[in-house]
Amino acid sequence: MVPSKLKRHLYSSHPSCANKDKQYFKRCLEQNKKQKKFMKSAVTVSEKALEASYHVAKLIARQKKPHTVGETLIKAACMEIVRLMLGPNEVKEVNKVSLSADTVKRRIHDMSSDILGTLIKKLLSAEKFALQINETTDIKNKAQLIAIVRFVEEDFITEHYLFCKEVPERTTGEEIFRVTDDFFKICNIQWSNCIAVCTDGAAAMTGRKKEETSATNVHESVCDLSLTKKTSLNQLNILSKLGKPARTVRKSVCYHIEYCLTTLLPLF
Repeated sequence: MVPSKLKRHLYSSHPSCANKDKQYFKRCLEQNKKQKKFMKSAVTVSEKALEASYHVAKLIARQKKPHTVGETLIKAACMEIVRLMLGPNEVKEVNKVSLSADTVKRRIHDMSSDILGTLIKKLLSAEKFALQINETTDIKNKAQLIAIVRFVEEDFITEHYLFCKEVPERTTGEEIFRVTDDFFKICNIQWSNCIAVCTDGAAAMTGRKKEETSATNVHESVCDLSLTKKTSLNQLNILSKLGKPARTVRKSVCYHIEYCLTTLLPLF
């Protein structure tokens, strides 16, 4: 802006500052710079406190401790250690980390949602996968359905925990399939990509799947897919090229692994 326009703006918009000297405007500039620096420092501290809160919540979840332990024990212990070793000023910074029970619960839920989203993306990109399901009861005697998925990721067969859902009604085969099918529909997972289903062989897990006719009905022992996972990809490639002689080799690997290998070999 040219000086004439700046001067006109000063007299028209800021008449109270028109007669101020040069030092006044320098002081205003310094105050503005200090304010920006303070705001940047406050934002940085908040980001570090937020990151620390997530890390502590992850530790609490891994150790399977109550959410209240974050505020009642961990935070109190950290503040006491920092007070003795560093000083009272550093204690104020530690106190900014929120570790209440509700906060820890939200942090764990956020991390779980992010992990599930990442897993679903990997599962959809892998296309073919094998599913292992098992039914158990919790401390409230409610039926819980646990699902584990296996698929090829970067030339390796990887295993991931998929979900744990409560079975609201009876633990029949139809009800277990309904819970699994509802999860698949929400995540846009196609049953046609499921090449094998592994169960524990219990009576409740052996019901016929009537709702999805295109799903492959394969019942195996729990160890089948676990043993297949331990087999290297190179060995599977060799077996796939051997043709009929490979059937004899597969039978000697494990008593019940034939079904699993027959299903997984076409993928490689």
